[in-house]
Amino acid sequence: MSENMFSVVKYDAGGVEIKLEPETVKNYLVRGNGKVTDQEVLFFIRTCQAQKLNPLVYGEVYLIKFGNEPAQLVIGKETYMKRAFKNPNYNGMKSGIVVQRGEEIVQKEGTCLYPSETLLGGWCRVYHELNGKETETFKEVSLQEYQKFKDGKPMANWGSKPCTMIEKVAVSQAVRAAFPDDYQGLYTAEEFGYTDRDAEKGQVIDTGATGNATPEVYEEVEYISQEQRQEFFDLATGFYGKKKGNAVVKYICTNMGLESTTNMTVAQFEEAMTTLKNGIEADKKNTAQETEEQSAEAGNE
Repeated sequence: MSENMFSVVKYDAGGVEIKLEPETVKNYLVRGNGKVTDQEVLFFIRTCQAQKLNPLVYGEVYLIKFGNEPAQLVIGKETYMKRAFKNPNYNGMKSGIVVQRGEEIVQKEGTCLYPSETLLGGWCRVYHELNGKETETFKEVSLQEYQKFKDGKPMANWGSKPCTMIEKVAVSQAVRAAFPDDYQGLYTAEEFGYTDRDAEKGQVIDTGATGNATPEVYEEVEYISQEQRQEFFDLATGFYGKKKGNAVVKYICTNMGLESTTNMTVAQFEEAMTTLKNGIEADKKNTAQETEEQSAEAGNE
């Protein structure tokens, strides 16, 4: 490896002077559980320099490395979209999901999946100018190609928010195809089959008020499936009735610091189910005791 591989690289990113060296990348900008190579670190630094990216801003750009898989340079979704908005040739976009309704295949805007529909993929149209003429770039992507599974179940947000995830992939591909010079070598986590939660594994950088990098470690998080969410609600409403059952679910979530079951982890789900089952058993005993007392009172009259 050449000596300048280990030198500091300086460049401007939006008026901010960036200083990057390999150790900074390895210690603070790699996420996942794999060990990056010197070549992967050099590629990351040179791409950041060429694309004028600031990896010291949390979530703008980072390396993902899992096991022995090749490291992937990933750009944050917000940064991805800002680049499109700033391009003078950008004239807007439309995006959504591809669903099946009976025998009909439909491209619908937005990411709301109705009970009668089956999710097939995502789509996006980017409107822009090319060589002085108004045109559009269209991309349609398959859910099956990107959704990741573990033990037969969709992982993390691919299980809880598949519509949102696949729409993100379609948007990323359409924007990059419309403006290739702005996105050369840049991809979002979802395009690699990862999720935003996968991107939070490993070490991240937090410059804080002093500008000193402080690593923070995130543990792997697994989120509940739609089936588990339904199991939770069914148990509550089956015993308490729909109205009170939903109130009980909300009460349990609130006590756990959650607004709802959305993004509930498997560990939280197990805790919530234990709380619910204990509550049901306690209410059963109270009901039985009240029935016995009423029977005793009736016998004494």
